[in-house]
Amino acid sequence: MPEVELSRPRDVSDVPPDGFVVSVEATPAECAALCRRFELEDLRGLSARLRIERARTRDGVRATRVRASFNAQVVQNCVVTLEPFAVHVADDFELYFVPSAEMPDGEDSMSPDGPELLTAPVIDLGELVAQHLALALDPYPRRPEAIAETQADATDSADAADATDAPEMAAGANNPFAILGQLKHKM
Repeated sequence: MPEVELSRPRDVSDVPPDGFVVSVEATPAECAALCRRFELEDLRGLSARLRIERARTRDGVRATRVRASFNAQVVQNCVVTLEPFAVHVADDFELYFVPSAEMPDGEDSMSPDGPELLTAPVIDLGELVAQHLALALDPYPRRPEAIAETQADATDSADAADATDAPEMAAGANNPFAILGQLKHKM
């Protein structure tokens, strides 16, 4: 079994009628381990608030519901400039956990809309938060300035090409089909 960087196992076998709330705060060592796992430049903080309560799925099956919200201060490398930049990541999620004995026949626990299979009466709330942080991260992070820089560079390149290429192409430079139309006449 792989090592879990942010482990907060919680017994959910006897959830009170009003449920309960758990706070998760990653330590600096846990943040460093999550950085390695998710290939981040830095993780300056990760905190979450989770509410665990009794519930029923849409099909009426008894379940344990976990509602959570988390915040993280992440430093990622820009895919355009390769420079590190800070990003605030925040998200909410809700999951249903159904004990294996309660899982209806034919129910697929791997379905994105279906409940999770609970094989033991323990849910690792820290690992849930870590997994949802991974889902919330931008897989192609771009520094906000990098987007403007690349658009400006593209405009400058197009303007330079218009000035040096055929003047008749300048009028339709913003329309790729107009450029193709001009090339067709040159053939």
